[in-house]
Amino acid sequence: MSVIGSIRAFVNQCPLLEEFDALVGVEYLEEDAKSFMIEASVTDNPIQKRYLNGDTVRRFNFVFASREYFGLDTVENMDVAEFYEDFSEWLEECSLKKNLPELDAGKEPLKIQALTNGYVMNADETKAQYQIQCQLVYYQEFLGGK
Repeated sequence: MSVIGSIRAFVNQCPLLEEFDALVGVEYLEEDAKSFMIEASVTDNPIQKRYLNGDTVRRFNFVFASREYFGLDTVENMDVAEFYEDFSEWLEECSLKKNLPELDAGKEPLKIQALTNGYVMNADETKAQYQIQCQLVYYQEFLGGK
């Protein structure tokens, strides 16, 4: 499974999503409110560390996004902000407990974390796309001789 596929499967297990009865998509966000997606994000240099034997520690940046109702309703907007705070805390807790995405053989997840707070990416009068930038750090064995 690809790294982004592993992240999607992992995020679909997030208890915060249970109440919405929705699966997280990849690279596409439905127009309906309360839809979710994972999207690969720019990583300036995916390799954080290279060992002499060719093994590496890598990072995979991604965005977790949702389509939400948006407008003058402060309570609704605060609920979304709280959801993203809770999501960030869930990622941190998963890293501390070593409850991480399952990766293919030769790859070992080290941590998953939020890099930003949740924020509005774009909005119209009734709906907005909120997102949070995240990162998975993992160890990858050198595959050159295999």
